[in-house]
Amino acid sequence: MRASTVDDHVTIVLDGHLDAGAGAKLVDTVVAVLQDTPARIDIDLSVLTSFTNEGALALSSCRDLCSQVPDGLHYRTEGGAGQLALLSAFATQTD
Repeated sequence: MRASTVDDHVTIVLDGHLDAGAGAKLVDTVVAVLQDTPARIDIDLSVLTSFTNEGALALSSCRDLCSQVPDGLHYRTEGGAGQLALLSAFATQTD
């Protein structure tokens, strides 16, 4: 996982496997970058290779955390595991 900032736009790239540990790290990263009040946050899932349900649920947690980001939270996918993780995160979400 790596994060980069250009002006007030943060991009967090997830690669490899998104499990509960990586999901917790993602949530921690989002909480940390929110301290700098970015205008937009992108979570790039295009190079994700696999995921667990627990890891995918972190994606919906990030959405909740970013509800006040002016230009919003955006997920980048190019099919594959990243898109499936995103679909899984919101298909299994309980409110």
